[in-house]
Amino acid sequence: MMFRLQLVSVATWLFAALLPAMGKEPPPYKPAATADVAIARIEQLGGSVRKLNNEDDALEVDFQLCDGTLTDAHLQYLLLLKKVAVLRLKETGITDAGLVHVGKITTLKRLYLEKTAITDVGLKHLAGLKELEFLNLYGNGVSDAGIDGLKALPKLKYLVVWQSKVTPAGIAGLQKAIPGIRIVPDPVQDRERAKTAWEIAKAALPRAEAAFAEANTDVEKLASQIEPLKKISEALKKSAVDAKKKVDDARKKADDAGKLAKEQKTPKAMQEADAAKQALDEAIQLQQAAQNKADEAQQQTNRATNAKRIALDAKVALESAHALEEETRKRLAAIDGK
Repeated sequence: MMFRLQLVSVATWLFAALLPAMGKEPPPYKPAATADVAIARIEQLGGSVRKLNNEDDALEVDFQLCDGTLTDAHLQYLLLLKKVAVLRLKETGITDAGLVHVGKITTLKRLYLEKTAITDVGLKHLAGLKELEFLNLYGNGVSDAGIDGLKALPKLKYLVVWQSKVTPAGIAGLQKAIPGIRIVPDPVQDRERAKTAWEIAKAALPRAEAAFAEANTDVEKLASQIEPLKKISEALKKSAVDAKKKVDDARKKADDAGKLAKEQKTPKAMQEADAAKQALDEAIQLQQAAQNKADEAQQQTNRATNAKRIALDAKVALESAHALEEETRKRLAAIDGK
């Protein structure tokens, strides 16, 4: 049986794949005497049976590729298999009648029923699946009445009811009955997220508007000052360079005076060394002041030069902020049904 769980016969797979194209009816259900026979019949339909892991004997049965060959009666093959934990029936032809058999697989933990024809009537047959943790009902015709019966499933942790007839009231009722269950969609959570997104987008608008206004003011004030500012910046750069040269000269004189004072050790030499050191300190202060003025002038020049580009960027940012605020506001209104 282990070998059969790991390898699906190529012949049976091809048979199942070609069956719809050949226009033939799916093979009828025939009672199986053993699990091996049941697995062979499942594979003939295009399904697969595999172990979930090597640690235990839990099985996953997948009928998603059956492409019209699966009927409700065929699900009886599952009853011969031990420890079926995962069952995939997405987009198969099963109906409420098929869930009669599924409801007897008490080892099921995950059940996928997306886009099938099941209704509230079929969900009633799942009441005995006490180990079920995950149920996907996406795209089905189930309603609040149907999921109300799921309150009998104590281990249910995750439920998908997207694009079904389930209402926010039905979801809220199930959440109250099963604390901690995660349901998709979750109207309360979705609304909170939409509200938060809108509030963030709304708060960003004044900042974007202020940045745009400031950028436009800079364009009006600084555009005509670009050339004068460039000249001032260049002059101050030259002053900073000259000040740097004076610092270099003063440092050389201070070093020479210091060496001479150490050699001669006379009061006059010591006084001259001190005077040279003081002159160096003053030159450094003047050089730092000149450099600061040059840097400030360069910043003003850059600001004036880039004013138009910054204003265009601010305009784009403001338009994006308005669009985001409108989008998030409409999303919240849609959730509220307005």
